[in-house]
Amino acid sequence: MSGILDFVKELFSQFASGSGSFIDIANAQNAWAFKWGILVLVWLLSGFASYEFANSTGMNGKKHFWIGLILPVVYPFILLVRKLVIRAKAVSEAKRETERLTAERDQIEAERRRIDSTPSKDNFAKLKGSSDASSIKAQFRLELADGSALMIAKILEAQDTLAVFELESNEGETPRVLRMPYAKMARIERL
Repeated sequence: MSGILDFVKELFSQFASGSGSFIDIANAQNAWAFKWGILVLVWLLSGFASYEFANSTGMNGKKHFWIGLILPVVYPFILLVRKLVIRAKAVSEAKRETERLTAERDQIEAERRRIDSTPSKDNFAKLKGSSDASSIKAQFRLELADGSALMIAKILEAQDTLAVFELESNEGETPRVLRMPYAKMARIERL
């Protein structure tokens, strides 16, 4: 253990003084072993990197491990570039799919709002079921054919030719009830 500490101290002092390099410290006799050790390490790392990059893209890792050993450094680099290209294509594809689904959802929502906003017996029946019986605040805005608008607290009834509404009222006031034919209504929207 003290030999390792002495080696590290010597290494630090050589680099601090700027008078030596790591190979000088490792002795000239062992320099060739150090160089070969680095080469073997790079060679093995090329094989393992090839294996990992191949597995992450769904290919057979064992075959690519051996190719990585035959073509060190170059082959793992090729596999890395291939992996990055595949990932970029997947991200691009996912982004396009998300944009397409968002546009489709927005179109469906706009169509649903357009259908729901058309005054008819069926639409008012649906909206009636969603209006809160205890509410005195406006839940809907009804635009009339003449351009004016009413704030509606509740939809009381949806008949064949007309709808019955409870208009918005202040606290303590008696709510007003209004019957209006569908022909006089332009659109209704939920608030």
